[in-house]
Amino acid sequence: MATNVFTVTTRAESPLDASQPGSTRGISNFLTLQSFTNFAAMAGAISAAWHALRQLEPALATLWVPYGFALAWGVISFVMSWSGLRREGQVGTLLAAAFIALVNALVLAGAVVGTDSAFTH
Repeated sequence: MATNVFTVTTRAESPLDASQPGSTRGISNFLTLQSFTNFAAMAGAISAAWHALRQLEPALATLWVPYGFALAWGVISFVMSWSGLRREGQVGTLLAAAFIALVNALVLAGAVVGTDSAFTH
């Protein structure tokens, strides 16, 4: 099985905590409590993509672009983790993961917008 740097294995008792390696349950880093590990990389990637899009089309300088990218990353992370989350068999785990993905996406977009504002004004 190939290693996926975007997912971690977690224990069945605590599917959103990646601090102690567990079974083969694959959960996206973005949905775990340790999600800050990929936060900086995605902030840089979204920022770079947004800046590139602005050069191609000035209308894409709108603040909705980084929020769209960040929400897309949250959805991708959730989908990547679907089979691992579903194995838990509890709605609470799915809702917690969706909430963490949403909050992380909003914070991620806010960081990109805030950093951009700090360096361009």
